[in-house]
Amino acid sequence: MRKNVPYSGYYNRPPKDEDTQLTRVGPGTPCGEYLRRYWHPFMLASELKDVPVAVRLLGEDLVVFRDRSGRLGLLHKHCAHRGTSLEFGIPVERGIRCCYHGWQFDIDGTILETPAEPASSRIRQNFRQGAYPVREQHGLLFAYMGPPELMPELPLYDTYAHPADNVLAPFRMSLPCNWLQIVENAADPVHNAFLHAIMSASGQFSAAFKVLPVLDYPTTPLGFLSMATRRIGERIYIRASDIILPNAGQFPSGGNTAEHEEFTTRPGIIRWVVPVDNHHAFYIGFGYINGYNSRQRPMGPESYGVGKMPVLGQTADRPYEERQREPGDYDAVVSQGPIANRKNEHLGTSDRGVSILRRTLTQAIHSLSGEKHPVANPVRTYAHSVVVRCKEDVDLTDFGRRVAAIFIETASLPPLEREQAAEAQIRRLTSGVTA
Repeated sequence: MRKNVPYSGYYNRPPKDEDTQLTRVGPGTPCGEYLRRYWHPFMLASELKDVPVAVRLLGEDLVVFRDRSGRLGLLHKHCAHRGTSLEFGIPVERGIRCCYHGWQFDIDGTILETPAEPASSRIRQNFRQGAYPVREQHGLLFAYMGPPELMPELPLYDTYAHPADNVLAPFRMSLPCNWLQIVENAADPVHNAFLHAIMSASGQFSAAFKVLPVLDYPTTPLGFLSMATRRIGERIYIRASDIILPNAGQFPSGGNTAEHEEFTTRPGIIRWVVPVDNHHAFYIGFGYINGYNSRQRPMGPESYGVGKMPVLGQTADRPYEERQREPGDYDAVVSQGPIANRKNEHLGTSDRGVSILRRTLTQAIHSLSGEKHPVANPVRTYAHSVVVRCKEDVDLTDFGRRVAAIFIETASLPPLEREQAAEAQIRRLTSGVTA
């Protein structure tokens, strides 16, 4: 074949990728409608001061504000009267007034006043400003943009309060690319070995990550685990990240040196990947600051914020040549293009997590129903980090899979009790006793 000869650029031009099912997020698109059935964080509460802020989410232009009674509103950006942007609106005791003609809108879009119209006007009864619910949780603002009658409960994760000294530090990082390639990066655990350790001069992750792992992707009630199991000397190290449909994830720290035994469900961060539009997205969430995570990678609340988190390579802020010499997640993901050309890929066995993610999302979109998405609070965490001494002849794939099953089967227990139960069962595994 001519495509498999030296200097075959003429024959190997990338084919055009026309598969948009998972990448288009605007209103009425299959993926956009699916994403609209969930709550999405979109900004830090500290970013919202006493004036409205224009935001773009899922291809829609919106304005978020806090009225003078402290209530949050998220309205369509352009006033229903004459289209003036409500980013120039004036927050009042109840809702917001358009600066142009004084129309007043409540946070649910109700038109409260049309001051220049006669008292007999029916405008207030006949029209509404488009509006979406907003909730504040631990310093993040969450929006629900789906059918109001299908609005689910806002999820509350068990890791918010575990361990007991946990402090949640909000952050948000913007990327000029489609949301899907950011989520795919999380479903690709082998990139942690190469991008963050083997190819990293500064050691973005600990030296333990230089050991190539065996990979597995066990199914959980929320999605699946992106799991890497390594043999490091006399210990086995398992790092299992939670891939939570449609766009959330919980990730154990990359600073774990695997020098001490542990049996934990204590992620370093939780994050959501939220589309701005088809070509832009951000990931937003909390850094979990506690004695356990700080032991692995010292940090404080000041390590997180807008465009800020304590892992090298998450932004384009460094000089270009420095990023070339030591790229990070930002460079690897954004350089694929605004929307990655998946038709030009050549996936291997190490890309199985990416394939699972695409297949699972596709199935979820196709099975979208008119029913409310159920949320069982607190939402259980399946991400885990295990370091345990173990004999050398253990099959790593089988061992990792059985450990994952333990954390899945014990999910109903309170977090600390669950960790203790998991440790007992895992130690029985290492001694050859069936758990």
